[in-house]
Amino acid sequence: ASQEQKNSGRNEEPVLLSGSARASPLATAGYVLVVVGHLWVLRVHAVATGAEALLFASLASVEVALALEAAVYALGALGHSFGLPLLTLLGRVRLLGAAVAWPWLLPWASELSCRCGAVSAGTGSTLVHLTVVLAGLMGAFFALREVSFAVRGEPPSATGAAAAQLGDCLPGQAIFGGQFRLDKADLEETGRAVFVPARPRQGLYIGSGLAMLGHLAFGVVFMRTAALPPWLLLGALVALLGRWFGQLPPVGKNMREKGAPTDSTLLWRREGPRLACRLGELVWLWCCVQELQRCEASPTWLAVCE
Repeated sequence: ASQEQKNSGRNEEPVLLSGSARASPLATAGYVLVVVGHLWVLRVHAVATGAEALLFASLASVEVALALEAAVYALGALGHSFGLPLLTLLGRVRLLGAAVAWPWLLPWASELSCRCGAVSAGTGSTLVHLTVVLAGLMGAFFALREVSFAVRGEPPSATGAAAAQLGDCLPGQAIFGGQFRLDKADLEETGRAVFVPARPRQGLYIGSGLAMLGHLAFGVVFMRTAALPPWLLLGALVALLGRWFGQLPPVGKNMREKGAPTDSTLLWRREGPRLACRLGELVWLWCCVQELQRCEASPTWLAVCE
């Protein structure tokens, strides 16, 4: 009887499927749509607004970084036919580019609030200087990690072969250093070849979180001083909702009771939240451009923030 109970228990446990035979064309089309959307927003930003210098470059850098990120996911559907070494390189550029670009949404929002009259010129100028320093320091930190790896190489402590020494944290966290590998779970569940660090890298998403918090705060300020709709706040809230949905959900209890999840469930358990997050960020940047256009049409618009 005991052996029968054990066998029965084994039969009730879900057995994960081997994964998707190939990437979903629908999901790939979604990533292509995100790429085209970011390029379209970038074109509107460049052609239909008068933004220049920092006000243009800070937002444009994020638009390019997110377009590249979506392109990497779309190209992952091609796998070996596209070339794994090139996908590996793009995977490194994707992570480093986004980590460096995200903090620049803070100087962009600071300058926009100053030139739009949402805050006083003095306060706005101070915010611009502080956020530029913050974004610059974060970019310099990531650059220093790459330079230290180029000079010292990967320290033995990064792989656990030796005790950590002073200064090992910089080269050990370099994006262009260390091994990148296929995300096995992603490949098995979606059929998409996505390269990620074999060892987790720290601090890559700090800028993204700061940008979100900053835009939520600036969005509230704009809502109190500008006409409706509050584009900046709406965009940040949509992106926040997308990121919240983008947390990979576990297999539900009812699914365990019914048995193993289907191929489609495994596929969209990962692709659905990831696409929702990218679409939310696309809407966010589009709302940023809408806020910029409205501010430029305002009689209180300042040519410079000083």
